[in-house]
Amino acid sequence: MTIQDLKIGILNAITFGVSFTHIENGLKIILLLLSIGYTAQKIYETHINKK
Repeated sequence: MTIQDLKIGILNAITFGVSFTHIENGLKIILLLLSIGYTAQKIYETHINKK
């Protein structure tokens, strides 16, 4: 194992970590939007059922 192999391995690990960080943020945004939509739907259904 040479220094060049070690550098490539470290670079791959950093790239892999950054990729998962971006995926995690995207999933958080999707989850937030879904929970807002679900809450709005339940409020609407409750409002309609009271009439």
